Amino acid sequence: MLIISTFEHSIELEEALAVLEEMGLSRQEIMTVMMDNHRETSDHNYNSNPNKKTLAFEVGMATSTGATVLGISFGFILYWGPIIWGVISAICGFLLGFIITRVIQAKVLKHTIRKKERLPELAIIIQCHEGRLQEVQHVLWEYQALSVGKIYS
Repeated sequence: MLIISTFEHSIELEEALAVLEEMGLSRQEIMTVMMDNHRETSDHNYNSNPNKKTLAFEVGMATSTGATVLGISFGFILYWGPIIWGVISAICGFLLGFIITRVIQAKVLKHTIRKKERLPELAIIIQCHEGRLQEVQHVLWEYQALSVGKIYS
């Protein structure tokens, strides 16, 4: 019988292998295979958070639109007129919205737990008798196996 299990590369994996050897399984009955993680080589910043850069621009444009309406309205009673005040308020509204959004994003990123990079996974293939199936499976689950499967031969 073959028991196949997957683990993240960690100290629990080493402990599980040590316990299995203490149970009487020889090293010839245990095989470990390092699995490759698929990693794309495209723009890493874009993949990590695609909305980070576009959100600040969109908020800046929205606040610019609102500020332009207010600037033109007040420009009819102010000295330089509605066109100049509309342009000034559009620029100020965009900068205000853009900067506030980037500051909030920076604070949120600082306080959130960053997703750790996935550790490489390992597959363990164990050859044993059916009588030891429950015992071996228990050890694998106890030491945080990601998955456990069995093949009857």
